[in-house]
Amino acid sequence: MILKHSKLIIACFSTCCILSIISCNKDDLNRNTELFNADYKDIQLNSGFSSNSIAIHSKEWSVAYVKDAFTGELLSDKEGNPAVLTAVGQVELLGSWLKLEKTDQNNLLTMSLKENFNRIPRKFSIGIVADGNQDELSFTQNRGETYEIIKKEIIEVPGSRKEYKSNEGCDIIQLNNHTSRAKNMETTSIFKDVKYISEFTSTDQDAFSWMNTPDSLIFMGEILKDGVTYWSKQVPYKEGRYLESYMNDGSKQEVLVEPYTTIHVSGEISYLTRECIYTFTIKNKSSGHEFDISGVWKQKVPLSSITKIF
Repeated sequence: MILKHSKLIIACFSTCCILSIISCNKDDLNRNTELFNADYKDIQLNSGFSSNSIAIHSKEWSVAYVKDAFTGELLSDKEGNPAVLTAVGQVELLGSWLKLEKTDQNNLLTMSLKENFNRIPRKFSIGIVADGNQDELSFTQNRGETYEIIKKEIIEVPGSRKEYKSNEGCDIIQLNNHTSRAKNMETTSIFKDVKYISEFTSTDQDAFSWMNTPDSLIFMGEILKDGVTYWSKQVPYKEGRYLESYMNDGSKQEVLVEPYTTIHVSGEISYLTRECIYTFTIKNKSSGHEFDISGVWKQKVPLSSITKIF
């Protein structure tokens, strides 16, 4: 009787152990291993950044995809292929707004993200696969509140400066003095079509998108000749050509016309043209993130004018 009771105890104990083992194995199979810090599942940004690293909790991992979180569309790399990162190296997305890098020295995913200057948020997800598990990093990136130029480098292209005289933009006018006295008659209208030209161009996609207001005025340096300043003004920073009249409001030019005389008057302008390479360092004022944009700036400056009577 004692033996039978002992056998029953052993059988019950064995059954409990088996059930416990099965339960443990089931828990292990269902357990969701975190591949990265949970904070990275909904990152809210109003800035870009450079070379920020995210720790992946696995020695063997890969980026399976990058997708637009609005549409679910898989995004492509610069070569037009789906953006993935399965080995040591880096991948840069089409448009160069996002770069991902993996090294063989650690388990970090290094990211560089350009500013989003669009008023519409940029939402994207990065799929991470490791140890048979998959999870998503997710980001929402908004435009920064304000930006400012903190550094300017403006280099005049050697040999680009040229000076010449021309009647370009000048009209011919006729003046009639029907009186018995010589008098000064205005010739300002001769130069009404003479323009100062400023032209900015750039291959940088966001070269003009960062501005807080359209046509922001900036100082681009002065024009010096033999130590004398010939031009020193602010110009609108805008893509393409900006034209400004040479004759400002209030400007007035006159010529003396003898009594009972009819004359024809024309004009001539001394022009200076030049080309500069510019680089601006821009700062996101709320985040402190800095980035560079560059391009070409061309000028055509009317330096002086003369009138000719014939």
